[in-house]
Amino acid sequence: MLVILVVGAGPAGSLSAMLLGRENEVLIAEEHQSAGFPVQCAGLISKECFSRYRKYCRINKAVENEIKGAFFFSPSGNFFEARGEAFVVERKVLDEMLLSKASEFAEVFVKTKVKFKGKKAVLGKREVDPDFIIGADGVCSEVARNFGFERPNFYSAIQIEAKFEALDEKFVEIYLGKNYSDFFAYAIPIAETAKIGVIAKRNALSYLRNLIEKHPSVSKRIRGSVVELNSGLIPANLVDFVKGNVALVGDSAGMVKPYSGGGLFYLLIAAEKLAENFPNLEGYRRAFMKELGREIRLGRKLRNLYGLEDREVETIVNSLKDFDFSKLNMDKPSTILRWENFLSILKLILSNPSIAKFALKVLRS
Repeated sequence: MLVILVVGAGPAGSLSAMLLGRENEVLIAEEHQSAGFPVQCAGLISKECFSRYRKYCRINKAVENEIKGAFFFSPSGNFFEARGEAFVVERKVLDEMLLSKASEFAEVFVKTKVKFKGKKAVLGKREVDPDFIIGADGVCSEVARNFGFERPNFYSAIQIEAKFEALDEKFVEIYLGKNYSDFFAYAIPIAETAKIGVIAKRNALSYLRNLIEKHPSVSKRIRGSVVELNSGLIPANLVDFVKGNVALVGDSAGMVKPYSGGGLFYLLIAAEKLAENFPNLEGYRRAFMKELGREIRLGRKLRNLYGLEDREVETIVNSLKDFDFSKLNMDKPSTILRWENFLSILKLILSNPSIAKFALKVLRS
């Protein structure tokens, strides 16, 4: 029986341990007291992602809100509506459930920072010589650093929870414009409060202040003081995630959607592909890229939209008010290229020639 050390007990680590532990001896080490700490995720996932997690835990217990769509705001406060089902989940609850399930298949060590001596690992007072090492230890991965993996670039993320008068409590709000982020800002409603945050290359806190104090719509709808504050890093690009008998999964590998920073869907696919191909790590790499490589490449193109000038964003927001988004998949940008969606986009371009110019600018950059 092979011995596998999984470092990190977030969703990537717990899912990997759960799936690999059915036929192997698995040890999972987490440096914090419990899974899901510190919180570094807004918890918005697609309907498909929600359904796939139901195979591994009772994810409905972690649901904070059921989402019916999103409002995309221009810098001036103008917006369009995009319908699509999604869920907001409480990451602390989700992470704890996944780790609890993983503990049925693996030996779990919490408050344990792994130290490496060559290929051996020290877990507290215990030294192990694993056959394979899985790095699921996040953006500052010790596994990646120790074994010489390339590290991804990062975005900064900062989020508050505060009382907020949402336009519709079932709709997420996305805010575009260079005064509010060089990536994007958002509000995710939960009952009377909302998770309000900014993802940015730099100066995330400054952008957040602008959003809550100066945005023509947001600034008028925040009520009361901040309930909770969280911050963290989000990887900006996928890196090579296999080297010898070591593999990375999740944020440590930069496995996030390039246009949103969300990683729960990608890491789930990665853990499944790892288990399906284990112990062939090269097979894991190929299977993951076959499943999601195209989505990642297209996602990078979509991310270029955030680099448009404010006046260009205003034009796009006005042009998309009548576009039907219901057939698009928030996890898979390739759905834009499906025939029925392509026809809608072609119609949009013909009626708004300026959109074609912006599309070419994004695709070429």
